[in-house]
Amino acid sequence: MIIKKLLQKKFKTIFQFVFKFLYGKITVPNNLNNINFKKFEIKEILINKKKFNIENNIYKIPNCRVFTDLVENVAIIKDNYILPQISYQQIKGELKDIRYNRVINLGTNRIKKKIDGKVFCLVQGGSGNNYFHFLLDIIPKLRIYQEYFDLSEVDYFYVPGTYHWQKKILSLFDIKEDRLIDSNNFRHINANEIVAIDHPWYGKGYVQQEISHLPEWIIIYLREKFLNLKKKFKASKKIFIDRSDSEYNHCKLINNQDIIKHLKSKGFESYQVSKLDFFEQIFLFENADIIISPHGAALTNIIFSKPNLQLVELIPNNHDSVKCQRISKILNFNYKKINLKQIDPSGVDGDIRIEISELNKILQSLD
Repeated sequence: MIIKKLLQKKFKTIFQFVFKFLYGKITVPNNLNNINFKKFEIKEILINKKKFNIENNIYKIPNCRVFTDLVENVAIIKDNYILPQISYQQIKGELKDIRYNRVINLGTNRIKKKIDGKVFCLVQGGSGNNYFHFLLDIIPKLRIYQEYFDLSEVDYFYVPGTYHWQKKILSLFDIKEDRLIDSNNFRHINANEIVAIDHPWYGKGYVQQEISHLPEWIIIYLREKFLNLKKKFKASKKIFIDRSDSEYNHCKLINNQDIIKHLKSKGFESYQVSKLDFFEQIFLFENADIIISPHGAALTNIIFSKPNLQLVELIPNNHDSVKCQRISKILNFNYKKINLKQIDPSGVDGDIRIEISELNKILQSLD
């Protein structure tokens, strides 16, 4: 076992050396003025006939490459200089300085894929495949770009994934599948031109805390863009979101079936959002008067809910997410955050349990 680990370490070192030899060492530039790119400042954006002040920049970089590890790092590289502001390094939930980007020490250890044309970079590590971050981090970049330019002039979009729901949402911008480059298949690309935009709403600190600064314009824009596309079906006004089908094994209620049964006796219906398409999810949340749910990405859909919604979020007591709190403030919800003790206190996002007696107290407070 020890010999195997030593051989693996040796192979990894040789592997990294070969790619550094092929593509060169990546460094942080001392002066961006010496690097060839165009930068367009966006100071305001018009959403639903209202102007919002923003501070974002569109970058157009000729003969540029992008590398991602699919988890924590994205490096946008010009002449072997990593570009700050538009590169991305989220280390254990914290947004770090450019010098923490893994390519500084490890290089770009994947074969480079040459792309002929203009590529819009929409990757941001593993979080880009999360429903919340895809809608509220990535989609707003498309709207920022549209403030100055037309998406039709972009040849390809470098995306975090090509799940069915992602392709469905992108198609609403007339971005078809043949214009998508999946970063899972090509972790290192070089294009005639890379288009990139700095993050719409955070740039430092812990991501969960930065959500408290989520801009109002993004919520208003997403509602304007998608609400009219809702697909109606027979749905209850009082809903419980059942997370038992989630592929992510966290924030699940261990007495989920007991809760579903009890809530049904109180006039609630339970829904697994994975069983609904994007447009049905919009309607489900827009139609609801009361929503009870464990913490999870499905609650992103509250951006489509009506003002005065009564929202109850069940969340582990050591989880610091303020996502629902921030959206509730923007949209004027009656929000209750119920902190529950984790079954296993050793980590975050653990499974939770709520007693029927405690649930009854919550229901009484909603009457």
